[in-house]
Order: sequence, then C-alpha cells, then structure tokens
Amino acid sequence: MKKAIYTFLFFCLLSAGAKAQLPHLIFHAELVGSEQIPAVTTNATGLITLMYSPDRTKVNVSGLFVGLEGDITGITLHIGKTGEVGDAIVDLMPVVHGRRLNGEVSVPASLLQNLLPDRAYASLSTTAHPDGELRGQFICETDLDYKGILTGSEVVPVTPSTAFGFGGLHFPTGSQDLVYAFLVDGLSSPITSASLYYGNPGENGTLVYSFPSFFLNFIQGVVHMADLPADFLREAREGKYYVMVNTANYPDGEIRGQIGFLGYFTSFAPVNAAQMVPSAPSPGFGFSHNQLNQTLDSLTTTVYISTITPTSVDIRMAPPGMNGPVIETLNPTGTPGVYQKKYPLDADRMSAFVEGKLYVLVPTAARPNGEIRGQMKNSLRKGYAYDLCGDQVVPPVNTDGIGVAMSSVDQANCYLNYKIIYDRMDSDVVDAFVCQANPMQNGNAIYALPTYKPLIPGSQEIETNHGVAIEIGETYVILRTAEHPTGEIRGQIRRGFTCPELSAVVQVDQITDINVSPVPFQDVLTLAMNSKRRFTGKIIMHDLLGAPTLVHQVEIQEGVQTISIPVSSVPAGMYSLSLEIPDQGKSMLLKKLTKG
Repeated sequence: MKKAIYTFLFFCLLSAGAKAQLPHLIFHAELVGSEQIPAVTTNATGLITLMYSPDRTKVNVSGLFVGLEGDITGITLHIGKTGEVGDAIVDLMPVVHGRRLNGEVSVPASLLQNLLPDRAYASLSTTAHPDGELRGQFICETDLDYKGILTGSEVVPVTPSTAFGFGGLHFPTGSQDLVYAFLVDGLSSPITSASLYYGNPGENGTLVYSFPSFFLNFIQGVVHMADLPADFLREAREGKYYVMVNTANYPDGEIRGQIGFLGYFTSFAPVNAAQMVPSAPSPGFGFSHNQLNQTLDSLTTTVYISTITPTSVDIRMAPPGMNGPVIETLNPTGTPGVYQKKYPLDADRMSAFVEGKLYVLVPTAARPNGEIRGQMKNSLRKGYAYDLCGDQVVPPVNTDGIGVAMSSVDQANCYLNYKIIYDRMDSDVVDAFVCQANPMQNGNAIYALPTYKPLIPGSQEIETNHGVAIEIGETYVILRTAEHPTGEIRGQIRRGFTCPELSAVVQVDQITDINVSPVPFQDVLTLAMNSKRRFTGKIIMHDLLGAPTLVHQVEIQEGVQTISIPVSSVPAGMYSLSLEIPDQGKSMLLKKLTKG
C-alpha cells in the first residue's frame, strides 16, 4: 500500500473528534435468480440502493435491472434472512420506471430494525416469473467494530489477577488491514506478549496472530488481513476469537477476553484530552463501546477510563468542536474505571447518534467542566446513489446506455466502496475510472475500476483529499467502450438522479416544445411548454449533490403555456431542473442550468 499503514489506519480509528461530513443509513442489495425460493434460472441481475431520510420515515430508492425475461409486475421489500421467506412490508412499484427504480417511499420502523441485522430482502416478479425472478439480501454500508473486555476470570485456568483490559478491533470496509487497540491496567508485571487466538469461551484455542505493537499499558497497531484466516470477519462476528495478554508473572496468560461483534450500526471510539473544547493536556485516556438494542429505541454505553478519577461520566449532545448539555450520566460498575448505562433513544437522540453528535465527557475534581472527551463516532459511512448516462459525458454522447450506482466512503475518507450496474451500451466496456472534475467538465482519472459485466463491484483505498472531493460533488465515474473511447456513460458521484429517463418515465408525446430561459438565470426562470393534458406537477431544482434546492408546485394546463418561477433565493451554482408528476410517480429532466 502507498500509505504508511500503521499511522494511516490507526488514525482512521482514533480521529473521532475530527470534523467530518455526516454519515448515512444506506443499504444495497444485489438481486439474482439463485436467491429466490425456489431458485430461478435466469441471466437477469439487479441492484437496489436504499438511503434513509434524516427522520428515518422514508427511504430514497434507486436501482436498475438487466436482462429480465419479462416485464416487472411486482417488487417488494420483505422481512427475512437468506434462505427464508418472509412477509412483504414495503411496495416499491410506485417508484418503478421501466426497469429502473427512482423515488422516495414511506417505510415502517420495522424495516430499519430488520435491515441492520441482515433480515431484509427485495423480491422482484415479472410476467415470465410471476412468483419471483430475482431476489437479494440487503447489506448495510458500515465499517465493522468488535469489542473485547479482558479479565483473569476468562483465562483457562482462571488466574487471580485483578488486571483489566478494554478495547477492540476496527475493520474499515474495503481495507486490507485490521486495527486493534486495547488499554490494559493493573497487570502484575510487564507484558511479554499479546495475541489473538481462535477458540470458544472456556477453552484454550489456537494461536492465530501475535500483536507486535504494545507500549506499557497500550496495545495498538494493525494486522494485515492476509495474515488472518480467510473467514476471520465472519467467524469474529460469531464470537470465535479471543485476545490473551501474557506477562512475566503469568507466561501462560494473565488476562483474556472473547471478541464480540458490536453490530452493524455501533460505535467504538477513544476518549481523550485532544477532543476537549477547549483542549488541555491530560494523562487520562479511555474507550467507549456503544450498542443499540434490537428495536433501536435504547442505547447501552460502556466506558473505561484510565489514569484519572472521574467525578462523573456524562453523555452530552453536540457535534465535534462544540459543547452541549448533559442528557445522561453513566453508572459506576463493580469494576474500577468502568461506567455503564442503558438509556432511551427518542427520535432526536437517535438522529444525534446517527450524525455523530453524542459524546462522552469526563469531569474530575481538578477540571469540573471536563478533562477528557470522546465523540461517539459511529460505524456508518457516507453514502451516494446516482445514475450514469451519455448526457453527463462532456461533450454529450448519443447512446441508449444507462447505469445506476451506489458508493460509500468511511468517515475518515480512507476507503471507497462501489457497485455499478449498466445496460444498453453500444459496445463492450473496455475500461472504467473514477475521475475528478465538476459536472460539465472533464478531469483526470484518479482510480481505475474493473470492467465486469453488467455489475461492477469493488473497493478502493483513496487519498483523504479525494474523499472530500467526492463529498462536494467533484468526482465522477465514467465507462468507456470501443464505440465511444472517450466515454459512453458517465455519472457524477452524488445523492440523486439527473439523467433523462429513457424508459417511459413520461410520455414524450404529451409534453413537447419545452424551453427554459434565461440561462444563466438570476431572479426568475421562465418555463414554456406544450402539454396534451392537464395535471398538477412540481418543478424541482436539484443541486450538484442531488439535494432539492427549490420545489415549486404548478398547475399544467392543456396546450401551450408559460410559467414564471421565482428563483431569487437560490444560491449561485449549477442545477438540474425537473418536472415531477406526483400522481403517476414520474418525472423528467427539463434542463441543466447555472445561476451566476
């Protein structure tokens, strides 16, 4: 790898106080016939992405299906694990446009409760397969955190040591390395080794890896995944590994702790003086584990504090760099330095946890306003769902080629994950790239992608500045073909669709003679059109990230008409203007335009 592995990945874990863009609850599913029950023989495949709204009552749905043997007759979200048949709880037909999905649907709370533990799937039926042609299980775009609490009572045979260890493992999805960090106190003698073993509780297992990096009471560093068993992440989720610390007085192990999976939406984060506002030096240090319950209405926070004596351990609400009010105070446990509490999460608290706005504050007698602090940086990633077409290529390409994609980036801007599905290309894809440039501009390729057909999956280690560029809409994916060597379809990495619908989203013979002026615009936009019918619609202006900047309801009349849209409140920038027909769940791109 190009970066210094140790520094780079350990920073990804310990940079919890750094200001970052907000993460998202984003899930995706690859749909294939073999997942159906009973299995279906078909060459068709599909990709669906679900991205939750901030209040978690709606999801934005995007997707594309390639090679279906019939027309779509139904597509629904179900509760159930792989190999199970469960009840349908959400109908996605209102956002079906030909063989693409694009739109927002309301969802029950039970959907998220089942998405997080891998208990939700999508099923698609067609005229050729009325009982289901495709199915796919949803995966949460999240990094993986595992906890470890080490005591003498876990060693086999038990030791009388009163020493204690607290920490865990962090795997940034897409990485080829695993971060480990444990704080140990009260050992009887110096550490001689700290190691990872394969084995169940109450049994002595097999040595898997000896951690090479430890200093005094802090065991920290990274492990190359290639040095671990191939199924390590899955088996660690099942609790099949433990950590042992050996010392001079206990050469066979003084303390030990089984590794436990914290969940797909959780938080394992440091508590230190660097995160204080204002910051001040302190020898105090600790870690926090934060786990949601199954119904997502309570959070259990466990904190271990070393070196200093807290007067309390509080949970507060504010983003990094700001101070906020106390919302809960943790309770001391029977173990010195360990504090814990299970407390309720209402909608506001849940939003704060999603957005990384909850933090641990530890006041002491010497510093009653707080000596150390730890933002509950969660495991969610920043998510993007977008489309690709010839219209986004510069200059535009006349092609029926289309694509739909999802991407996610970890909060430290270390790794990019992606899935891209495409169809109707004029010729085979010869290469694909992530490039850096704004919409309507060509940029340099920064990462090469594989060229699988018709679904391109992958992960990519990225430079931190490229993570920032993705967040502000300055990157795009381009697929090049032999027919179009400079690019056949392209998609700006963003949150939202901007390509014209090619699959009968709006009947083109009903709305004609569209003209939008002036371009660039200032205070008023004028929209002229000829409609063959009357309907109620919405004019929506999206920014570069796909966020709606302006929504203007209109009454479209039959015949030729002109509509004036006030836009003085719209900031300067580049936008796409769409006409939405809510009663049909349809929309069409009118124009890409700029406000100077």
